[in-house]
Amino acid sequence: MAAPDRDATAGLEPVRGRPRDPRTDSAIMAATRRLLTDVGYDQVSMESIARAAGVSRPTIYRRWSSKAHVVFEAAFAIDGDTAELPRSGDFETDLREFVRGAVAFWREPVVEAATLGILAERRRDSELHIRTQQLLDDKIRAELAELVRTAADQGVVRADVDTDTLFNVLVGTTFYGALVDGRADTDHLVDTLCSLIMHGAQTREKE
Repeated sequence: MAAPDRDATAGLEPVRGRPRDPRTDSAIMAATRRLLTDVGYDQVSMESIARAAGVSRPTIYRRWSSKAHVVFEAAFAIDGDTAELPRSGDFETDLREFVRGAVAFWREPVVEAATLGILAERRRDSELHIRTQQLLDDKIRAELAELVRTAADQGVVRADVDTDTLFNVLVGTTFYGALVDGRADTDHLVDTLCSLIMHGAQTREKE
């Protein structure tokens, strides 16, 4: 799944004066990811991050305004590249790959450790609330819409499929299945969700 780029997820406005040392940023990110998987979100603190990264707490606060912002970038902004959606030419095949990728994204150990804590924190932080809504960015949403439009042109799915709702269903269901329910293995979750989507989206001739 796509991650927001670093410029869009920094916790504070860029500090004026001496440029940030990318080696320091990398050390903080690596320490935060390591702590998330070792002790979990609740046990991570700005002090523990600073200690693990070999920097001072003020160094971290100059870059991010809170633990939640550090964790957000560490978990969801590992790189600035946005992966392309699969495009095999077969809608059902590409849909399955999209769903499988979404499940894999939510089950990444760092993402899994960070997500529920971030969702709780965002209720108290409007800036963080906005950023969590951008986890799966407009580029992926637009690519999914194009995938559906192509399938509609081929007569595979109905032309009136609401792609925004489809996007929310795919992302929300994979999130719940991977992080909340946790009972279904990946293959079962992919098979069940894709079957439901195909049944609802197919043209009458395909039903």
